[in-house]
Amino acid sequence: MNANIAVENAGIDPALKAELQEACDRIANGILPSMDERKAAAAEIDRLREDNARLFGIQDVTLDAVRASRHGS
Repeated sequence: MNANIAVENAGIDPALKAELQEACDRIANGILPSMDERKAAAAEIDRLREDNARLFGIQDVTLDAVRASRHGS
């Protein structure tokens, strides 16, 4: 197998991959998301955060990581 060839199905849903590619193409062409798209994305992120909290509990590692980086630990 040629190492320079990307595996087409690398575990991402093809519809999601197409949606992400479209978004990247739009941004690369200078077309920013509309306010409605931004609000929808924020709502989806909030929903996913709540789902993850229900599944895994609150994951509060950021504060500790920031403190450690400031103190060189």
